[in-house]
Amino acid sequence: MTGQEFLALAVRLAAGATEAEWRSATSRAYYAAFHAARDLFRGLGFVVPRADAAHKYLAFRLQNSGNTQLRDAGRELDDLRQLRNEADYDIGRSYGQHIAHSQVALSQRITQGLAVAAVEPTRTQVRDAMIAYERNVLRRVTWTP
Repeated sequence: MTGQEFLALAVRLAAGATEAEWRSATSRAYYAAFHAARDLFRGLGFVVPRADAAHKYLAFRLQNSGNTQLRDAGRELDDLRQLRNEADYDIGRSYGQHIAHSQVALSQRITQGLAVAAVEPTRTQVRDAMIAYERNVLRRVTWTP
């Protein structure tokens, strides 16, 4: 199972005929992007916390990665999480199919933005910037060599 499978499911759900499918598309779209970010960090040697703490961990570090595309991906990941919460919890408000399509597109943009960190020299630059952010700002380094 990969996060990309969630994105493929989100695409199918967004094409569905019911509000429940559209809301579920947003949820799956978020988790596709979340898992792509988590995989990136793990691949760089960071220990990502489990459960609820992982969401802010990923967004904040992306936003402080020293890379413009990743900074944008971090903001968008945080935005998509909020939109996912609205889709999952604010069921009294109407939710159109166009919203689901928009959130799926946002997830695709985030995952594509994260791909920049997989290639050298960007990979090393991003890793080093995130280590410096943790050390100098957070005062807690989660990177392990």
